[in-house]
Amino acid sequence: MEPIKRVNVGDNIVNQIKDLFLDGKLKAGDKLPPERELMEMFEVGRTSLREALAVLESQGLIVRSQKGTFISPSFNDVYSDSLIYQLYFSEVEWADLFEARRFIEKELAGLAAKRATPENLIQIKQTIGDMERAIEENNGTQYVSSNMQFHEKIAEASHNRVMIDLYNSITSLVLRAQTKAALVPGVMEESLDFHQNIYGAIAAQDSEKASALMEQHIESVHKFFEKS
Repeated sequence: MEPIKRVNVGDNIVNQIKDLFLDGKLKAGDKLPPERELMEMFEVGRTSLREALAVLESQGLIVRSQKGTFISPSFNDVYSDSLIYQLYFSEVEWADLFEARRFIEKELAGLAAKRATPENLIQIKQTIGDMERAIEENNGTQYVSSNMQFHEKIAEASHNRVMIDLYNSITSLVLRAQTKAALVPGVMEESLDFHQNIYGAIAAQDSEKASALMEQHIESVHKFFEKS
């Protein structure tokens, strides 16, 4: 922690504590020093410190109790949820979403090919079976649900917490796009083919192929989406 020198003292305290968390120097559940120590570290008065702590608490980033002040156990979720709301309520260009998906999910598929456990592979394969049944029953709603699960299970198989959070931050938008694209004839069948091939590459631990297939798949869905 460094002395606060800028005019907006409260914002500087808030930003420093957030930065300490993001740098890994503070972790979810960690207890902050008592107020008097924090005042000395930041070289600020009690009023400025309490105002900053109130902001952090209102944002859900810290928890205060009789036992002290702690970094919230759900600190990561707060950041993820914040991004979801920013995306959901802003004027998002759908092309931007698919561009982001290609960037994020290409890497997730590659990591999954390197790191997927036997349990991860079982879960991914199960979602493909669910999609096959949905196509047989011509159940678009169930297909979209299973499709979402497929991509979520691949994200989990990456075992990269930051990348998983990045993907989770756009899933509400992905769901809206998938629901719209599923109305186009042929999209479910083509998507299923890609999913089967992506799974095969992940199971074979072929990271390069898994990444390339995922990128091609998302581009294909984007084209169907534009027709819907």
